[in-house]
Amino acid sequence: MTKSKKVTILRDHQDSLILQKFGGNLRKIREKAELSQEQVAYEAGFSRSYYTEVETGKRNISLLNILKICSFLKIEINDIIKLKDFSTK
Repeated sequence: MTKSKKVTILRDHQDSLILQKFGGNLRKIREKAELSQEQVAYEAGFSRSYYTEVETGKRNISLLNILKICSFLKIEINDIIKLKDFSTK
């Protein structure tokens, strides 16, 4: 029986910028709603540390988890993902 190796996937620079922009947009929405990271994380069913990593662009959040956040904040996905913000041009 062999031990499984922990695999680390390094993101390229563009991926990191997209995750940081997404997290920044999410942070602005949360702050405008006058909510703490802990409040949003709790209501969405996450740990605060996971949510913090999403806002700082260190975590690639799934679509289902984005929908949980949107549901709690009563916003649409396109409120967070503004396509002009993510242009690679």
